[in-house]
Amino acid sequence: MRLPPSFIFGTATAATQIEGGCTTSDWWAFAHTKGRVANGDTPDVACDHWNRIREDVTLQTRLNARAYRMSVEWARIEPQEGHFDEIAIERYREETKLLRAAGIEPMVTLHHFTFPSWLANRGGATARDFPERFARFTKHVVRALERDVSLWLTINEPNVLVAQGYLLGIWPPALRGDLRALAKAVANLRRGHVAAYHVIHHVQPHAQVGLAHHVRIATPASPSLADRFAARTLDTTFNKPFLDLPQDFVGVNYYSRDVVRFAKDKPAELFAERTVPEGSEKNDLGWEIFPEGLGVVLRMVAKKKMPIWITENGIADASDTKRSRFIADHLREIARAIDEGIDVRGYLHWSLMDNFEWAEGYAPRFGLYAVDYATQTRTLRKSGELYADIAARGQIPT
Repeated sequence: MRLPPSFIFGTATAATQIEGGCTTSDWWAFAHTKGRVANGDTPDVACDHWNRIREDVTLQTRLNARAYRMSVEWARIEPQEGHFDEIAIERYREETKLLRAAGIEPMVTLHHFTFPSWLANRGGATARDFPERFARFTKHVVRALERDVSLWLTINEPNVLVAQGYLLGIWPPALRGDLRALAKAVANLRRGHVAAYHVIHHVQPHAQVGLAHHVRIATPASPSLADRFAARTLDTTFNKPFLDLPQDFVGVNYYSRDVVRFAKDKPAELFAERTVPEGSEKNDLGWEIFPEGLGVVLRMVAKKKMPIWITENGIADASDTKRSRFIADHLREIARAIDEGIDVRGYLHWSLMDNFEWAEGYAPRFGLYAVDYATQTRTLRKSGELYADIAARGQIPT
C-alpha cells in the first residue's frame, strides 16, 4: 500500500516539552510544586532543544521529513505583560529559516498548553482578557515569522487543556470538577482561536490556519442505555466543542479510543468511566492501540469538507517493539481514507524525540529518536529508520 507522492511526512514537538530554560510559564511553576509531576520531573532542561536547534533540524533530515510542527513559547516571548523579548523571537526566526533551508515546511503552534505566569495568575484561559491578549501575541509572532511560516495552528487540543485543568484537576490550574470555570475556559478558548484566526489572515492573507483537535472514539462498554448515554455524552463534550470554529484545515491528533461505562460515582468525570478492553494491546501508558479508530475519525472530520493534517499520532513505547507496527497500521488507515477521496495532506508523527510528557514526566518514550537525558544524546530508533524509509518511498510495509 502506498501514499501519494504529494503526501507530506514529518514530525511534531512542543516548546515546553523539549526546549528547557523557560522559568516564566505556569507549567514551570506547576512542575516545581511537589507531587504534581511524576518522579518530581521538571521541564527545566528537557531536551535542551533551545541550545541544539541546528542539531535537531539535522535529525529531521535523516528522517526524510518535509514538515515539522513546532510551537513557540508564549511565556518566553512575552515574559512580562506587554514586554516582548526580541532575542527569543530571533531564536524562533533562526529555527524556521533553518527548517526552510533544509526543505522542511514549518507548521507553528501558537499555544500548546502553557500560559505566561502573568496571565496564569489572573486566570489563564478563564481570564476575561485572554482572547485579546492571545490575539496581540499572535500578531507579534506572525509578523516576526511570516517570511518562513505559512502554516499555523492557533491552539493545541483545547479540549484536553480544559479537561485536564478544570475537570480532572491534574494540570494547571488543578481545579477538579469545576464546571463553571470549565465553561468559561471553553468559551474563551473558542473566542481566542477566532480572534487569532482573523489576526493571522489580516497579517498574512494567504496563510493556512487550523486548530489541533484531540479526537477520541467513545465506544459504549455495553448496549445498555446508561453506557450508551455515557459514551454519547463524552463524545459530545470532548470531541465537538471546537470542531465548528473557522479554520482552513483540520488538525487531527489521534492516539486511542475510550470504551465507556456509566459511573454514577464519578460526577466530576461526567459519569463516564473510561476502560480498556481486556486482552487488548496497550502502550506504556496503558492506552489501547486502536488504529482503526483513526479511520473512523477521518471519516467523521471529512464532513467538514476541509483539508486534514494528522498533527499528532504516536505511541509511548520505551522498548521500541510496537512503534513500527503502530506507524504502519495508522498510515494504512490514512491511505484507505485517501483512496475514499478524503483530503489528508500529511502526517506529523509524535514525536521527533523523547520529551517531557507533562504530568507523566520523562518516563513515557514517544520519540523516533531516543534521548539520553544525562548526556542529551539523540539515537535513532529502529522505528525511526522505518519511518525514514516510508517517508522516502511512500510505501507502507505489510
